[in-house]
Amino acid sequence: MRFRFGPNSLSFILRYSGVLGRRVVDGDSGGGTGPRRQPNLGEALGTLRNDASAYRLWVAYRKSRGRPAATNPEELADAESIVIDLCRFTASRFIPINFDEDLQRPPNAKSNRLVTSDVLEKYIGKIIKFFREVHPEHPDWKDLDPNDNKAIPQFWKNLKPGFRKDVQLFHLMYNGDGVIGLEDIRPLYSCLGLDDEGGKYPHRLCDLKHIFIHLIKTANEGGNNNNLQKVAIIHSIAEAIGRGGEAKFQTFRDWYFDFLWNVTNTPWKEKKTVQGYAMGRVADEKWYKDWYFTMGMFALCEDGLYRSPTQINNGLELVAFPLLYGRKDEGVSTLVTNAIRSALPSDVAKYYSAKSLRQAGICEATQHKDMNYFYLSAVTGHAGDNSSSQAYIDQTDVGRTVPCLNALHGKRNLKTPIAIPTLDALGPADKATAREFMDKVFKCNIPRFMEGGDLHIVKETFLASLLMHHCELMADCTTLNRVSSMLLDKGRTCVSCADSPHLPVDKCLEEWSDKIRADYKRQCNVNELAVAAVPTSQQPSYQLMASMAESIKSLTDTVAALNEKFDDMVKKNSTQEATISLLHEKNNALRHQVDDLTMMVAQRSQQLAATPDGGRSRKRQHVGTDGLEFNLEAETGATGALETSPNGSSDPPQDAALPNTAAAAAAAPTANMTALTTTATNTAVAAPSLTVTTAVVPPPAPPPPGQLRLPLRHGHVAEQASKSKRSMKKTDFAYHLAQLAGRGAFRQHSKLAKGSIPSGYGEKSYVIFCLELVDYVAEDNAEVQANVAIIRAATTDMNAEQQIKVSNAADEIVIECDRQLDEFVPSTRATKTTICGMGSRIGDYKNRIKLAKNLPKSHSRGSVQLIPLAELQQLEQERTQRHMGT
Repeated sequence: MRFRFGPNSLSFILRYSGVLGRRVVDGDSGGGTGPRRQPNLGEALGTLRNDASAYRLWVAYRKSRGRPAATNPEELADAESIVIDLCRFTASRFIPINFDEDLQRPPNAKSNRLVTSDVLEKYIGKIIKFFREVHPEHPDWKDLDPNDNKAIPQFWKNLKPGFRKDVQLFHLMYNGDGVIGLEDIRPLYSCLGLDDEGGKYPHRLCDLKHIFIHLIKTANEGGNNNNLQKVAIIHSIAEAIGRGGEAKFQTFRDWYFDFLWNVTNTPWKEKKTVQGYAMGRVADEKWYKDWYFTMGMFALCEDGLYRSPTQINNGLELVAFPLLYGRKDEGVSTLVTNAIRSALPSDVAKYYSAKSLRQAGICEATQHKDMNYFYLSAVTGHAGDNSSSQAYIDQTDVGRTVPCLNALHGKRNLKTPIAIPTLDALGPADKATAREFMDKVFKCNIPRFMEGGDLHIVKETFLASLLMHHCELMADCTTLNRVSSMLLDKGRTCVSCADSPHLPVDKCLEEWSDKIRADYKRQCNVNELAVAAVPTSQQPSYQLMASMAESIKSLTDTVAALNEKFDDMVKKNSTQEATISLLHEKNNALRHQVDDLTMMVAQRSQQLAATPDGGRSRKRQHVGTDGLEFNLEAETGATGALETSPNGSSDPPQDAALPNTAAAAAAAPTANMTALTTTATNTAVAAPSLTVTTAVVPPPAPPPPGQLRLPLRHGHVAEQASKSKRSMKKTDFAYHLAQLAGRGAFRQHSKLAKGSIPSGYGEKSYVIFCLELVDYVAEDNAEVQANVAIIRAATTDMNAEQQIKVSNAADEIVIECDRQLDEFVPSTRATKTTICGMGSRIGDYKNRIKLAKNLPKSHSRGSVQLIPLAELQQLEQERTQRHMGT
């Protein structure tokens, strides 16, 4: 912008700067004019501008005091008082560059920067030189060399340091970016804790907490919108009290953990000077103020600690925020501003930008009663005074940032030691489990963060912070937020509590969260007590009281935990009593069914005994109206004899739950319709072997009303009754299917065979074979699919009714699987639905598939997929033809 001289400023320059070869001296005695020894005809234009600006500052000051611009020697008798008042005037207001005589920006000015303290100091120095011209005989400067531009009065030497500090503090206190005219941009504090009253006061929701909540809730799967990386960027800028474009300079190459101060040092670079200085990072009880938590979310959900081969080739392996790569400073600031405004109400979003973060940080820090410029500048990066001591300050000392960080995080004492959440709070056993969990939580290929790297402790703190704030985040962002969901999903297979191994994953994470949070609070309390200002005489009593307070708090927490456990035990006891009552009722109902079945079996035995030859014929003829005939063989084997126990009796074997026969056939609808009869064993008959012959006999009388009729869904009544009863034994596949479902083994898997089977499970390969059969049958069977859905929904805290429902679903699944297995591997003997029985048959079928497909012997049966029988027969036929051809 072209500089223009006003008439007053031009007159000042012409009269006092010596541009024309000599200076004009005001005064009514001894004034006159005096030649300059060296004319200033070669002065630069910037010098003229500074002279003009100094004159306008002097005129503005004179106007504020109700005095004319012209100055006479009598007024300068007490020059020191005038300069002191001028310093107070200058240090207590914003003075924009290119200001006018009212200290305002010109209407057409586009710049909103302030005049810095160094420039204002030069302006006052020029005004003092003007004083020397007006009153050259003043005792404060009459002995100074007129040719020495650096020769200044002693009182101004004494005033300069204090004046510069006052200007800097005023700028930091009221406008941290060193700009003016930003009334439309407001600070963005961490949390206001206010209610907008239904949208009536939208500014009350304009804080970092609400912005982070919005970005977390809208974070999509896969991290395509980079919301969690944006949260980490915004928080890093806010806690560093930095400018919007400075986050792009963050690199893992500079990071390290300082064990003395217990902070992570992430050196910060200014975008203007690219000068770096230390920047400590700390944790907090609030998740939205915890740097470890925001970085942990980024690392968990958007692979913040992993770099793809493309990124590595582009040199991004150690770049902390790849999203900012290749962007200009303005582009980074625009990205941050857009992320902030996307989460705010549209009618107030324009008032907040990346500058709001720096404004808020300075305002929050300076509110602390012990804050000073030295502490504040360690984080903001502002230069200190120009004294020689500034050169001895180590800008890489991260300990300098601790006081300001404590102020930002609400500590009473700025010297409070830093505490961080750790996995040590979980105990040795759970800590080992948590470290294994960490490998699943963070996808990492950056060596410094891996085991043995110097930043591994930082990654471990990321996890500890994620666990500590787990419950708090779900309360603020709902349980369906991306961070909590991924934490739960990754913990399904590896998270368990050592003292409560059967605790569900979500409850286990909540218990870990409580432990880490309690330990972190204890550390914070101990650190605050260590720096508490207590008189020496009262320190022993104070320490004793503090110890007692800690013990009382611990006892209170223990009592609260015991009360909670007691309430849980009462609830569980009530549930168990209800379950026992329900089981008693079910047991009584089953006893009545057994009695009815026993009576029916006795009646059939009497009917069979009345047939010719005592019912020993294995062939029976059914003559219907259509004249069809068919043979039905008993399930007792090829000879038709019932299996006997080792002692020779005809009692059912120990694993048989019911007598081997079931119900009577329905009465024929026509007169010549004969009844279908089945083999049966009467428990009252004591014979080692019984051959049953069936014949056409009159239909038996139907059972009395209310008696149980067994369904013929499996093709044979006795088989159905036997299998329904066997499913309640611990050796049966249905029992294990229900047990695994209750442990949540199938909840997160699309196929049951991919479920989480415990490592110590007996016959694990057979269990997987059986589950593969369930998956196969469920593909085309809607009823099995419905029962599988019931199995998936099972939990460990099911009530009695839900347990019965799951058990019945498991029974139905096993019955359908056994039917399919009878098709795959036919058997003339009664089959068992135990894991070993079914698993071995499935293994035989897989061996048959291997042979048909010409798979090598080393090929595992576990990798052989089940195929339909027709497809297998086609493969076997093709294989036979190939062999015959060779």
